[in-house]
Amino acid sequence: MDITVTLHDLSWTARALVDTGAPSTVFDRSMGDALDVDYDKTPRKMVVHHLAGREHHAQLETVILTVAKFPDLSWSTEVSFLVDDWEMPFQGLLGTHGFLDRWVVSFDVAGNLFYLEEPESFNERIPPDFVAEFERRDTGFRGP
Repeated sequence: MDITVTLHDLSWTARALVDTGAPSTVFDRSMGDALDVDYDKTPRKMVVHHLAGREHHAQLETVILTVAKFPDLSWSTEVSFLVDDWEMPFQGLLGTHGFLDRWVVSFDVAGNLFYLEEPESFNERIPPDFVAEFERRDTGFRGP
């Protein structure tokens, strides 16, 4: 999906992969360079990520993320900018911290779609114990 990242007074929109297995939201070096990340500042907060079988050092920065197609969907969060380059066909990974901890994501594989919604909206639609609720409604659904 396309995501706009804003750092200070600079913004950049790039293609990012929603990765339910990634613990953090990570952007590549070219994204950091486009946003003028100061990789030489001191002090700086550094982390190590294991991506595609390699260890990558990254610098943490607090940014504003915006879903590009829906400019009203914005939030502030801490993300990682890689110090080195990676060989991926996208500029970012939208992982648990920074993305999936803000939204409920539903995947429609048959339709090749995914949906984002606020947790409150999801919780209003889907009962906390949906198996018990479906069984109570006698829909014919039986849980495990």
